[in-house]
Amino acid sequence: MVTFISSEKFRLELKWAKPFYLKEGECSLEGAFFTGPVLQVAQKINENDFMMLDFYSQYVSLVHGVYVGKFSWGEVIYSDDGTKVFLKNAVLSHNSELNNVPKLEDNDCFVIDTGNHTMDQHNFNMLYKTILVNTDNYLYRFGKNE
Repeated sequence: MVTFISSEKFRLELKWAKPFYLKEGECSLEGAFFTGPVLQVAQKINENDFMMLDFYSQYVSLVHGVYVGKFSWGEVIYSDDGTKVFLKNAVLSHNSELNNVPKLEDNDCFVIDTGNHTMDQHNFNMLYKTILVNTDNYLYRFGKNE
């Protein structure tokens, strides 16, 4: 089980139905949505926005420097109960030199730590620490025999 966030209330998950790799360095995430405890305390998510996801701590065995992806989206639709935020035109893009990172699967999920992004801290922390977990909620360990 994934336990990398200092406080569970700052956990944000990004899930999707199907990833599509239409061009190098870009993955469209069909059926993308945010969920997690932080949605109960966070400000409303803006439409046509993005966040920079920092994967370095997990991908350190695959890349020789920073590994940051830009996750962008268009329209935002909140579920009636506020526990999910559906994202239209969701795209994860990264520098094409990082193509040795694993391809996303249908049931994978990004777990995003938003703890450094409170109103008073956000402007000093432009990256969101992010890890990739599989369908069983286990952390991928790249480059290690499991």
